[in-house]
Amino acid sequence: MGSRVKLNNGFISEIIFIDAGSQTRPVIKVMDSGQIINLGINREIYIEEIL
Repeated sequence: MGSRVKLNNGFISEIIFIDAGSQTRPVIKVMDSGQIINLGINREIYIEEIL
């Protein structure tokens, strides 16, 4: 948690929660807008790179 990542849509985000059952699909917060996205639910968006 706390790591910054780049998403496939180009946004830079921060990991704010990692579910033990779905570690590759965390909840993230988009840096620009503050939007919270659960990658476990929103399957179109994924982590492209860890910064």
